[in-house]
This record gives sequence, C-alpha cells and structure tokens, in this order.
Amino acid sequence: MSEHSPDDETEPNAGPEAELPGTDDLRVAAVAAACTVGLTLLLQYGLGREVPLVWRLLPLGPYFVSLFTKRLPLGGLDTPRNWSLLTVAVTLATLLYFGVVA
Repeated sequence: MSEHSPDDETEPNAGPEAELPGTDDLRVAAVAAACTVGLTLLLQYGLGREVPLVWRLLPLGPYFVSLFTKRLPLGGLDTPRNWSLLTVAVTLATLLYFGVVA
C-alpha cells in the first residue's frame, strides 16, 4: 500500500482558472433574470404601461430554449454569449413593441 499526498495527484482542471460545471447556464440565467426584471420595471414605471405577466416573462424564453437544446449539435452558435445576446434582443423587441406599437 503506497501513501500518496494530495500534492502528488494533479487533476487537469484543478487550477484557479478551471470553470465550475454549469457556469455557462448560470451566466445565461443571470442575463435572463436581469432582463426580465428590467423589462418589468421599464414597462411599469418608465413607460407607465400595464403589461400582462406572460409578455413580461418573454426574456426567460431564450434561457429555457438554451437548456432544452443542450443535446443538439448547434456548433459554434451554442455559446453563453449568443444566448445572452438573444435574450437581450428579445427584451428590446418586447420593450419596443409595448412602448411604441401597442
């Protein structure tokens, strides 16, 4: 039986630069949450519009789509940056629709 110290065993992802599993999902979730809250506040207090809850939850859509498409081969499009940009685009489109059109 050989004794090993914890310093003898090195793991390839054991450095401070290693990412935790699920960090990408958390980034997209944080952007979706911020966009949802921001959209609600801007519509209600900034524009004085009373918009139904379903419409105010639209920025959460891209986040859930990103979760459900994890197993699909999307290639280079499946990045947290792209999902976050899509979330911001959906938020701005919703704000523009209810701020100008509706």
